[in-house]
Amino acid sequence: MAGAVAALLLGPVLAGCGSSGAAAGGGSAQAADLARGRLQELVDGTTSALTPAVRFADDAFRAVPHENARRDNDGTAQLTLRRYVLTKVSEANRPRLLEQVRAYWTGRGWTLTESSAFAAGARTSDGTGVTVTVGVPGNVTVAATARVKDPGATEPFGPAPSPLPTGPDGGPDTLPRFTDPGWS
Repeated sequence: MAGAVAALLLGPVLAGCGSSGAAAGGGSAQAADLARGRLQELVDGTTSALTPAVRFADDAFRAVPHENARRDNDGTAQLTLRRYVLTKVSEANRPRLLEQVRAYWTGRGWTLTESSAFAAGARTSDGTGVTVTVGVPGNVTVAATARVKDPGATEPFGPAPSPLPTGPDGGPDTLPRFTDPGWS
């Protein structure tokens, strides 16, 4: 189970230049410290659009170097910030959750890049991307990405602001565990 969850959570990073990321839009790389604030705004705004409010935990900002066709590092990286929703969202309420984030994004003039029963994605005018995905066990992840100049470190701004919950195997446990009458 932990392996399946890890695959779901790492999928957007491993995909590198996903449909919602800035790299997909061909945008120019920005400084990582500037992108950091933008990604935080995207994740905060998207989560704040959910009514009622949800509980969550943030991961560290992570940078994955981008390679060109010859598999050489091209000097850029995809910087990602993930927020794990820890409030249980029932299957019946998942469409409402995705509709709330889509409405928030379109209200801000962002371009929707993905829309399915399990995911929503958008790109801002500056090429920064944000996605919300619902995993197989019902876990909800908000991820914001931007193409940046390679900062040369996987966690360029240090570890997560607070430790992610830990599972019995010692790895991160980002499955929802809190109930809410409006979501669960």
